[in-house]
Amino acid sequence: MSDTRKLSNDEVSALLDGLNDGVLDVGSGILPEKDYKKFVFGADDTGLLGDLYTLRLINERVARQLRNVLLPMLRFAPRISALAPDIQRFEDYLVNLDPFLSLTVARAETLKGSILVSMPARLVSILVNSFFGGRGDSPITKTNEFTPTEDRMIQIVIDGTLKTLDDGWREIFPVSFEFSSSEMNPAFLSFVEGSDQVVTCPFTIQLPFAAAVQIDVLYPYAMLKAIAPLLRSKIQRVEADRNDKFWSEHLEEALMDIQLSIAPRIAEPSMSLVELLKLSVGTVVEIPAFNEISLHVEGQPIFTGTIGERDGKMAVSLT
Repeated sequence: MSDTRKLSNDEVSALLDGLNDGVLDVGSGILPEKDYKKFVFGADDTGLLGDLYTLRLINERVARQLRNVLLPMLRFAPRISALAPDIQRFEDYLVNLDPFLSLTVARAETLKGSILVSMPARLVSILVNSFFGGRGDSPITKTNEFTPTEDRMIQIVIDGTLKTLDDGWREIFPVSFEFSSSEMNPAFLSFVEGSDQVVTCPFTIQLPFAAAVQIDVLYPYAMLKAIAPLLRSKIQRVEADRNDKFWSEHLEEALMDIQLSIAPRIAEPSMSLVELLKLSVGTVVEIPAFNEISLHVEGQPIFTGTIGERDGKMAVSLT
């Protein structure tokens, strides 16, 4: 049994005097053969989420579906690449932002937090110009506010982006992203504290007539910590309650079109091998009387019925 005796007041005073006088070395309690790592209380352990493998898979799904969101405005399917997620402080991310851009905050109730979608003003101008028949590449008309047409274009892109995020996350964790607020100046953005860490997911859009542009989706690090085991897992789980109606309907249609052979068996007489060897042309084989016959589907007895006639043809009535 371990000793639970506490130090007396005199022993504590002597220990403190020895430390102050230099008689006792401060590091005398550290074992020299052991390696120690400093731990800062309150600091975020960025290794908790692993290598963000699962988040990269989600981003790949989102990138593929984002093409369909931008297709109606650009009038062609752009090439969108999901870059590797990066963990950084939010204040460091804000340093590299333009003073005028589209910033949208969306609420994720299931994850108990919010995400940020950042879209540069140049992309908005390109979408408007291309949608109305222009060459695509267009300078920014204003640097302090978006026009009503640009606001509508932003709303369409944000709605589509949030829907693709819903679909991208569904296989991993069912979450719904709902629009919360928008801002044009990063200085007035209300998202997280500057010292908080965020996971930045960039999506690069390659355009044939202009330089590449980028849409960023930011997740607060603290929000993703709640599902860290899922994000570290290399094996993806599928929700048991998920019901793909489109797949189910097509599977049912395919099953209904399968052709099956149906064979009524009127009688099954039996005879010995000697009797079988005596059979010849003209031999009559007796069939025992029957009231019901079995109806076989693909060789398996499924129904029973009786022999009858309908419209001048022999038929079987199921009983």
